Amino acid sequence: MNFFEYQDRARRNSGLLVGLFALAVVLLIGITTLLSAAMVAWSRGQAFSPTNIDGLLGWDTVAAIALAIAAVIALGSLYKLRQMAAGGRAVAESLGGRKINVAQHSAAEKRALNVVEEMAIASGTPVPDVYLLEDDAINAFAAGYRPTDAVIGLTRGCIETLNREELQGVVAHEFSHIFNGDMRLNIRIVGLLNGILIIGLLGHWLLRGSYFGSRGNRSRMAFLGIGAGLIAIGYTGTFFGNLIKSAVSRQREYLADASAVQFTRTNTGIAGALKKIGGYSGGSQLASNRAAEFSHMYFASGLKRSFANIFSTHPPLEDRIGRLDPHWNGQFSRVDQGAGIAASPEQDAQVAGMAPTAGGPASYETIADAVDNRIGHPDERQADYGRQLLAAVPPALQQAAHDPFAARALVYRLLFCEDPDQRQQQRQLLQRNAHPAVFREMQRLEPQLASLPANARLPLIDLCVPALKSLVPQQYQVFKRNLIKLLRSDNRVELWEWALYRVLMHALEGRPDRQRLSDKRGAQRDANAFLLAAIAHTGHHQYLDAKRAYEVGLKSLRQAFPRQQQAATPLPAASDITLQRLDKALAIAESATPLSKPALLKAMAATMAHDGKIEAREIELLRAIADSLDCPMPPVPGNDRRSEIESQWTDQPHGQSAHSSL
Repeated sequence: MNFFEYQDRARRNSGLLVGLFALAVVLLIGITTLLSAAMVAWSRGQAFSPTNIDGLLGWDTVAAIALAIAAVIALGSLYKLRQMAAGGRAVAESLGGRKINVAQHSAAEKRALNVVEEMAIASGTPVPDVYLLEDDAINAFAAGYRPTDAVIGLTRGCIETLNREELQGVVAHEFSHIFNGDMRLNIRIVGLLNGILIIGLLGHWLLRGSYFGSRGNRSRMAFLGIGAGLIAIGYTGTFFGNLIKSAVSRQREYLADASAVQFTRTNTGIAGALKKIGGYSGGSQLASNRAAEFSHMYFASGLKRSFANIFSTHPPLEDRIGRLDPHWNGQFSRVDQGAGIAASPEQDAQVAGMAPTAGGPASYETIADAVDNRIGHPDERQADYGRQLLAAVPPALQQAAHDPFAARALVYRLLFCEDPDQRQQQRQLLQRNAHPAVFREMQRLEPQLASLPANARLPLIDLCVPALKSLVPQQYQVFKRNLIKLLRSDNRVELWEWALYRVLMHALEGRPDRQRLSDKRGAQRDANAFLLAAIAHTGHHQYLDAKRAYEVGLKSLRQAFPRQQQAATPLPAASDITLQRLDKALAIAESATPLSKPALLKAMAATMAHDGKIEAREIELLRAIADSLDCPMPPVPGNDRRSEIESQWTDQPHGQSAHSSL
């Protein structure tokens, strides 16, 4: 199963989860109805029989009870989901986390951030916010709705007790949850469980009211009965809800463990981390008062084991270790906090000394394999190449990417044109409009940015994202306006500059403007064709050459969607490729179903590869567009193989159709 199939399954699982909780709500309504009928029978001095509910309550009352229970649960769930609207940041701050992307206070924090950045660059995702929980337990979590608002949370015990290899295994496990669509499901579970819990809280409120309120015996007994009943109903619902949560969570942990092994190419890292949890005095149990609320999000169980483990959200450590290390002797590793720092300097030095590899051309087959098998599932080759790309970014630029002022300067310079005259105009534009300190920082960093390899520019953008998220609204609006002015300064669209801009906006603002979507028939087809046209014109200045590349991409799409792509759409003129139309096309393409996106990405690769190879700059362009489509494509090491893509898709005649509607 690849990334797109996992995303499609995650959508279906969300529906299944809602269905299971709806079933739990129906059971609660039934229990509440029976309890209410029993109380009415008791108040009348009658014998209670479930078959006489109509005579005791009437169907109007039963309907009112059902509506009231459903409304309470819905309001409680919506309230909690509203609290969680900020995504992973809301979860991390609820647990007392502190963001360390822009302020690392110790060597352990710097090492942890470096490991997360390596994993993000290797997998093709924006660097997530990293939060530190001041807890001695060894644990971690990933939370958020989408990769763009995801956070990685790490405990103090985790970053100080685990060595670098073990920390990599834990972080890779959490990235797997990001790729597999688990995070959104986890937050929805929190919201739905909160709605059910509200019923029990209402019961507690009524019990307290009956104690301090009216002294009339019969009235008091009624309040006591209703309160006790609501508590029983609430706990019954919570019981079923926790059963569902546990069942949903356990199997996903095995999958994340296996993905971490694939990513880090070794089982010793994640297995070693689990062994240390078993032998560590602090274990994995978190001290936060809200730990139970997010128990299904952690790397290892954050709570003490419950009765018969029926509510355990994680498989036993022994089972997880046994799957990762079949030859394990059953002994946990005894370790003290801080042991991981002393064990890691040699590993850190090896990573810091890794020589970067220059990116070269790649074949279509390499890119197609990356789309089908490596998006969301990077292997050791992508992990090594990602580390090399990070090493290709000079330390001064890496340090600048962690500072909100300097990060803006880096992004401004990365959007400069190649033409010297246009570049000078852009400098003057920024001198007039940007913050003076930001402009001075850009001038200071410009020599190193000018020599930055093309394949390291997108990783540098990803490194800047957490710092840019720290900008206050006024600073961010000035920053965004200046980016748009830079794009429009030369009165033409440079696709690479636009792609970098869209990567930033996707990471900082999330989904494209939904108003750009179109319900017109064929809008998806036209959007795909327009993106192919933009790529064709970018690689070719002659219309006939661009037309040839464009038709190769269309042929690829027609083979993937024989019903949708019935005929070729004529190539728009280069002057028709505007920022507004590009944004609209990308918004429409992003809204497509997960299973339809790989065909578009491979058609783009076919357009680029019509001359037999895809250059490093084109690879980064494809990765930038893939990122905006919510398809985190890992960096692809270049090779010298020649592609046969042109012969595959140029041996058949092309059809004709009406002009694009974009």
